Amino acid sequence: MEFKQLSYDFKELDESQGIVMAYANAYNNEDSDKDISAFGSFEKTVKENFKRIRVLKDHDSRMMIGIPLKIDTEDTYGLMTTTKFNMDKQMGRDMFTDVKLMYENGLNAELSIGYNVMQRDQKNSNIITEYKLREYSFLSSWAANELSTVQGMKSVKSVYGQLEILQKAYNLSYSDPRLREIEKLLKALSDEPLESNTLIIEPQALDYLKGFKI
Repeated sequence: MEFKQLSYDFKELDESQGIVMAYANAYNNEDSDKDISAFGSFEKTVKENFKRIRVLKDHDSRMMIGIPLKIDTEDTYGLMTTTKFNMDKQMGRDMFTDVKLMYENGLNAELSIGYNVMQRDQKNSNIITEYKLREYSFLSSWAANELSTVQGMKSVKSVYGQLEILQKAYNLSYSDPRLREIEKLLKALSDEPLESNTLIIEPQALDYLKGFKI
């Protein structure tokens, strides 16, 4: 099984039901692997295997965070997914809270598909004409690494902007383990500020970092 990570705007989020609409793939767009997904390339797999397609966290088959309510193969832009998160599980609630935070701050969805290529165009092998979609994953927003590599935060080129989002996250209804991960990120910023050539470090951000203690 192969993976493709993509970053798109969220289309819709229903907090009351834990439902998110987002693209998992785009058509006629060359990706980092030089592949191009043709329109209709997911039609057969969704039609034949919809009930077998899983929604995971970080491609981990042990971490199912929800179910696909609908996978629209007729959308001309890309593969539109409608996902219902399992709000009865802490893992599902945490991931939905990640998604909500990104959505409310205008950041992109970080989705990745797990797939096999079934067929390529005979004239242009870069064009995939048929996929077998096995799962799609929402990727963790908070990870135990430097803030510059955190999924969904890479588009925020300002330390102060990142701090604002982290502060908002810290006040959301995350589980204790997830809050500890956010604390680690804040501490990483205070201990080792990111390089100025990758982020804009404003005076107010430096003042905040100097006063931050865990």
